[in-house]
Amino acid sequence: MRAEHEFRRPLRRRLIKVRRFPLDREVMPRRRNHDEYRTTEGELRAACAKFWGVYYESMCELHARRGRDAVAPIKDRNLGTTDAKHINVFEEFWRVQLATALHVKAAEVGPRTIRFRDHRSKSFDVCWPMSGEPKILISIKSMQNAYRNLTNRVEEAFGDSAVLRLYRSTHTVFGFFFFLLDGTVARGVAEPGRPGLGDAQSGRGKGVAPFLDLIEQGGDFFDLARVEEYRKPPSQRAPARQDVVAKAEQSLLDLVAPEPSRTSGIHYDAIAFAPTRIRRTKNGPKTKVGWTCEISTVDERLDFRFFISRLIAVAQLRGFL
Repeated sequence: MRAEHEFRRPLRRRLIKVRRFPLDREVMPRRRNHDEYRTTEGELRAACAKFWGVYYESMCELHARRGRDAVAPIKDRNLGTTDAKHINVFEEFWRVQLATALHVKAAEVGPRTIRFRDHRSKSFDVCWPMSGEPKILISIKSMQNAYRNLTNRVEEAFGDSAVLRLYRSTHTVFGFFFFLLDGTVARGVAEPGRPGLGDAQSGRGKGVAPFLDLIEQGGDFFDLARVEEYRKPPSQRAPARQDVVAKAEQSLLDLVAPEPSRTSGIHYDAIAFAPTRIRRTKNGPKTKVGWTCEISTVDERLDFRFFISRLIAVAQLRGFL
């Protein structure tokens, strides 16, 4: 009896292992489909810090060329905003993220101009592949100030999707990444100042009233040492304004497809929204300014962590992968 008992015990353990193995094989593919590729917060934080560093240096150079000192409010910010150097940081970041997730060479993902008709073409920030029928496209936009133009920026994004669907195959997977500087101005709590005096004779050239906060808060100053000169009397101060971050989030939720689909409609197949708070880590006469970034929480449907995996899931559904 003892010999028979000792013989059966190892056999029972082997049977248990055989029963577990098929369960693992069934469960693991479903888990990988959802979490196959995830952009980490550390990766995007580093990209945001690099992006902001390039933008900040560009604005400093523009400010200096205008002959303005550090304590004067910033003017003509749109001239620095249209400079493509800072947005190139995000374009390169998402090219690398997509190429890594697809397990293809980095050269197979990049910017591309697609000709829809002889009379109509459009450039896309991120495209895979670089030749033939486009399978995955990503559009990238950012907003560091001029939050009053948010509606225009959202309508531009909507127009990009509409153009693609009008002229191109409805099977192309299309994603949208939107960086928004999150700070006192975007949240509607920054104090607006009074405009400049303008020309002594005509009064012209007053410009837009500056926001009395630092540039990394969405304000119009590199240095707040003389900000009192631009402060309005208490009786003229405006009440708090709307929260642009919350408004942007709701607008983007209107643009994203509620569910993956084999054929696309007017909605984006995936959207990543990154409202980001930026803080200085170094600030001295002989020290280069450094930055730390914190990405604010948004609706999970706009979470950047799963942006690439959502695009790939739709591409699989449409037979591209």
